[in-house]
Amino acid sequence: MRDLYVDSSVVLRALFGHSPAALAWFESLRTGSRTLVASRLGQLEVHRVAFNAGVARVDADSYTNRFAYMRIDDRLIDEADAIAYPVKAADSLHLATALRFGPDAIDIVTHDVQLAAAARELGFHVLDPVIDDPLRSAVA
Repeated sequence: MRDLYVDSSVVLRALFGHSPAALAWFESLRTGSRTLVASRLGQLEVHRVAFNAGVARVDADSYTNRFAYMRIDDRLIDEADAIAYPVKAADSLHLATALRFGPDAIDIVTHDVQLAAAARELGFHVLDPVIDDPLRSAVA
């Protein structure tokens, strides 16, 4: 099975209970053999949002400790800067990190519409476990 590059948009929806579908998706991966991958930026995003919302670090870590993290270095910043799609700076880092694996090796998991569109243009298969959530219109 292919590895999964998971964006913080899905992690945060599960962590905060905003998406039962995202939570169920994470739970379904506990017994699987798929590796969850993220940039260190994703880890920082989850920790900062959780801290700012008063969520205990141990609760955030119950998600972030499940990932293999890619280090951000000057080369990755240059690769992110070269992304030729209209995405936010943070999303360009996520895409550049995923590109190091390549679209044939990893799928991208995100609820961010702009990131998903750019990832598809780059040839990635994109999953959005939030999309099937009947509550998504209330929290999207």
